[in-house]
Amino acid sequence: MNLSNPNNLLIAGIYFILVGIMSLFSLFGVYILIRYGRSVPFSITLSVLYVFFFLTILFQSYHNLSLLLV
Repeated sequence: MNLSNPNNLLIAGIYFILVGIMSLFSLFGVYILIRYGRSVPFSITLSVLYVFFFLTILFQSYHNLSLLLV
């Protein structure tokens, strides 16, 4: 990823800010699910699956961003 261009730096900064906001909302959602879920094993299993899919989506979006900012 080439961050010497100011436009690329701005795009990467906006991306990381959006990822941070989405991560905070996701952590809050997982907390609510674990705290107020009906059964603990189901809540934890669902939370782990959610985290796995969320990290997979973040990895793919970061990969696309790095290809875009070559």
